[in-house]
Amino acid sequence: MQSAPPTSPVSVLLISSESSVSQDLRASLEGSYNIQVISEASFAETVAAAADAIDIVLFAKPVLDDLDLQKISGMLDDTPIPVLVFVDSDPEKMARSAIRAGVTSFVVDGLVAARVPTLIEVTMERFKLSEALRSELLKSQEELAARKVIERAKGLLMDKKQLSEQEAYRSLRELAMRQSKPIKDVAETLLMYSDILP
Repeated sequence: MQSAPPTSPVSVLLISSESSVSQDLRASLEGSYNIQVISEASFAETVAAAADAIDIVLFAKPVLDDLDLQKISGMLDDTPIPVLVFVDSDPEKMARSAIRAGVTSFVVDGLVAARVPTLIEVTMERFKLSEALRSELLKSQEELAARKVIERAKGLLMDKKQLSEQEAYRSLRELAMRQSKPIKDVAETLLMYSDILP
């Protein structure tokens, strides 16, 4: 029976303003994870510079505010990555805003050392699922946009060349094959130059 290949430890970037919180988190992660601890001041730049080497960001504070969310959202715009937030309390009810800003998991008063590894695993899995859904949505949107362009180009050929729908599509497809281009690209070019078509 062949053993599974060894997996490299998860790389965790821990961002915290509270040394006691950092120490508790570090204690729960040491030995099983690669941990890097930084202050809040430079976390966006650090994540952007070391994105390939970081698997998850842990953000720990007594409370989260709007400025924190702006920083996290800005970071995620440049570097999509799982983010797990720990706060002692949530008096401003920031959880919903945090999720909308791109935070993957938001934990209030739940920093229990024994639970942290499971929370990391759940956060990373949730991020993968979310990214897969986002990718599927983007693909569907692109396919729909391509169909609309092709339909418009077909309509143009039907109108200008008096072709049937089937003949118009065949013309587009043959032109795409001759030019070794996707049919959508040919349709876009045709629409671009529609004014000069006879």
